[in-house]
Amino acid sequence: MVTEVAIFIALPGKEEELGQGIIQGIEFIRQHPECISANATRCLEKPGRYMLSVVWSSLEAHVNDFRNSALFAQWRAPINGLFEEKPEVYHYQAY
Repeated sequence: MVTEVAIFIALPGKEEELGQGIIQGIEFIRQHPECISANATRCLEKPGRYMLSVVWSSLEAHVNDFRNSALFAQWRAPINGLFEEKPEVYHYQAY
């Protein structure tokens, strides 16, 4: 299993809208058969900062399968144009 951690930073004035978009979009991530779990949290100190945490069956399941699927476009649609630049995305594995 691999945990994807992505940090999204809302454009000024779009903090609430980004949060709502993440809530809508996360349902598409959860529909992927290789997604084990998906959660989003909001930073207390910086309310425009959100952390998405997704557990995938493998790195390939996220990078190749999900990102090249229609579900990826559906996940991103509610948040496009609401965050700064590209999100910071890293993958972690327990050891």
